[in-house]
Amino acid sequence: MHTSKLLRASDFQYWRLAEEGRISVDFRTFCPDYHELDRVGVISPCLEDGILYTGDALLALTTAFYDVLRSRTTDFFDYPQHFAFIGASEATVHTRGERLPLDRAGTSWGNLDVWPNSKWIPTPRSLTEMLKKVFDFQINRLFLPQNFKPGPDESPLPAYARKMLGTRLKAVYYYNTPIPNVEIRASQQVADLVQKSIAQLPNAESAAEHQAQGHKAEYAAPSSFPSVERYRQVSVDDFLEDMASCFDGS
Repeated sequence: MHTSKLLRASDFQYWRLAEEGRISVDFRTFCPDYHELDRVGVISPCLEDGILYTGDALLALTTAFYDVLRSRTTDFFDYPQHFAFIGASEATVHTRGERLPLDRAGTSWGNLDVWPNSKWIPTPRSLTEMLKKVFDFQINRLFLPQNFKPGPDESPLPAYARKMLGTRLKAVYYYNTPIPNVEIRASQQVADLVQKSIAQLPNAESAAEHQAQGHKAEYAAPSSFPSVERYRQVSVDDFLEDMASCFDGS
C-alpha cells in the first residue's frame, strides 16, 4: 500500500493542548526540525499497541515524507524510514491475546507504509531491550507507551548510549497517556486506512473494541476530521531523565 496517492497534508490538523484550551499549530510545531530522512520508531510491546495509538501520526509523517518527494518529482518509488519495534519472545510476537509466528507480525504495519518487512523488528519485550533497538537503528523520532517502565531485572545500557540518544533524538511522544499536550485530528480517508490496519490484526474484533473504548472515543471530532490521537510530547532531555534507570551510571 502506497499512501502517496491517497493522502495530502490537508488530511491532518495539529493542536497544542494547554490550560487556555486547544491551540491550532502547524506540522513543523508538531514535528520540529523535520527532515524526510528522519528515522521514526514506534515501541509496540504488543503487536496492536502502535497500530491502535499511533496510526494517525505515522500516516501524517508519511504524508510529510511524500510531500517532499512530490515537490521534487512525480516519478518516485520510496518509503519513509519508519520502524516498528514489536514485543517478541521465543520466535513469537506478543499480542493482547495469543502469540503469533514472527512472519505474521507486520501486515497491519505495512498498510501504514511501515514497509518492507525489514522494518518490522521483533524485540524482547522489555524497555531496555527496546531502547537498545532505538539506539541501534539510530531513531530520530520516537513513540512509546506512557506506562511502559523498566522491570527490576533488566540489564542497563552503557552510559554512552544515553549520550548518543541525546544527540540523535529530535522528538519523543508518549502515547496512551492520561496527560496529553498535543493532538492530531485526521480525515475520514486517514481513519479508513487505520481501520483497515486494525481489521488485519489477528484479533481484529477485540482490537477495534479496545480502540472504541479508548482515548479516541473520548474526544469527539468534527465529522470532517473524525479520527483523534493524543500524545504527551516531551523534550529529549526529559525523556532521557525518565529513562535514567535504563542506563549505567544512573
